[in-house]
Amino acid sequence: MSTFLHVLEVVSDKCKGRLACVRACPTEAIRFRNGKVSINPMKCIYCGDCIVACPEGAIQARTDPWESVKDFEFKVAVVSPSLFGQFPRSITPFDIVKGLLAIGFDAVYDLSLESEIYNRAVQDYLAEYTGPLPLISSNCPVIVRLVQVSYPDMVDQIIPLQPPREIGGREAKRKYSQRLGIPQSKVGAIYITPCPAKTASIKQPAEGVKSHLDLGLSIRDIYNPLLSAITRNKKSSGVTNPVLPESELRSKLYLGLALTGGLSYALKQGRYITVAQLPSIIKVIEDIEKGKIRSIDFLECYSCMGGCIGGPLTVDDLFVARSKLEKVIEMIGRENRNMDEVVDQVYVKGDYFFEQPLKPRHIEPEDLSITEQVQRVKTREKFISMLPGIDCALCGCPSCSVFANDVAGGEASPKDCPLLSSERLESLRKIYKISGESGKTDGRNSPQEP
Repeated sequence: MSTFLHVLEVVSDKCKGRLACVRACPTEAIRFRNGKVSINPMKCIYCGDCIVACPEGAIQARTDPWESVKDFEFKVAVVSPSLFGQFPRSITPFDIVKGLLAIGFDAVYDLSLESEIYNRAVQDYLAEYTGPLPLISSNCPVIVRLVQVSYPDMVDQIIPLQPPREIGGREAKRKYSQRLGIPQSKVGAIYITPCPAKTASIKQPAEGVKSHLDLGLSIRDIYNPLLSAITRNKKSSGVTNPVLPESELRSKLYLGLALTGGLSYALKQGRYITVAQLPSIIKVIEDIEKGKIRSIDFLECYSCMGGCIGGPLTVDDLFVARSKLEKVIEMIGRENRNMDEVVDQVYVKGDYFFEQPLKPRHIEPEDLSITEQVQRVKTREKFISMLPGIDCALCGCPSCSVFANDVAGGEASPKDCPLLSSERLESLRKIYKISGESGKTDGRNSPQEP
């Protein structure tokens, strides 16, 4: 059985057992048992919904520390477009690039060209593809893993193209290796990420090969030192930097990929749907499976509200960030920057595919006999008929049906349901510090509503 990376960490001391994370998980990967939260890395798609849902901040993303950057002789920041919407309006993209250099990067690599290349490659693939529709964008790693885990029959409908960040990591390492005369292994391509899923895609790409990026630094982690460096730079120069002319930003599409609909708008042809947030995405995919949605060529999905600017590792309000990015996109448009000629010069058709095909994630044990599978189904149906169906999650599972499935698989006991076991009620009283006699608390620790 494959071993899957875990990029989410539960801080037990902060967890109050409110179960918001259990209910929020779209792939039912989280359980609360014996007073502790556990996350199944095989089912986890790294969306970060549990990070946002937890009121205590007990679930945190594991991203690379700044100290890891120092392992490389030459350090290149590969920048998510989301970063350019995180700072006050007085701070320009050029200021941000200078700030990144000031905090220790040797170069800053924006993904303008790679975004345009990805768009061209998607258009070519759409034009030649003859399989089942719709095709699904590969830019959001959460969606790729969602399909692998929950909709394995649709894996072949993921567009098998490396996203701009991976193409950029490859080209950045090639460029600076050749320029400096050093091995590519000494050039660190460090992605500035808005979400834990992109860190996971660096550490363990969905297609099972080595990433062209080396590290993933959280926007949230570098924000304060970067803002301090930008402020020092602006004070020392005494000059307000121009928004674009001295910046390397050339592509409206590059910034647009941080927003919902960015790629679909750039395609300009075909029948497409843009969907954000996992509940809506899951509904659309299920409607496609049922045949309710037809005649769609392309499905562009973002797991976060508003796109990558709504990622759980960003800092600014997503609506404010969107407004800032739209302003920069507007200014690029006024300068009539057309990258078609540049793309024509460097585009190599067929050079951007995944190095290995995507495969489904097999969650259930594959070595069960037919008899064992039938017995498991019967056990599950038996306990579903016994359970109340109110989906209170006090058993530690997100729903009664999931609990019945866990019981059938030997991962839970029927006694975990508080309506079937007085022992479970007593254990819950201890977890939430509720008096068994009167239902009142001890006065110092008020009960947390589960």
